[in-house]
Amino acid sequence: MTSGAGTPSDWVSGERVFAPPRGTVDVDWLVPAVLELVPGSTPTQARAALEQAWRRRRSGHEPEIAAPGLAHAAEAVLAEALVTFGD
Repeated sequence: MTSGAGTPSDWVSGERVFAPPRGTVDVDWLVPAVLELVPGSTPTQARAALEQAWRRRRSGHEPEIAAPGLAHAAEAVLAEALVTFGD
């Protein structure tokens, strides 16, 4: 998992133009997609949900997408990113 060097700053204004390299996951790059699905959440909450979804997936656990909300949105965004960018 790639989550940036040090502590990544919040970004939603288009500073990142290109997707992460194929086969990597940069959860910060996916934060805006989660925020779009769950407008009341913060970038920090979205990032944490994405990191948890990534840990679950890498440990072999099934995604927890039964209930709507932040966890569901993070799982959905991550699943789409993995299809688009490879795992």
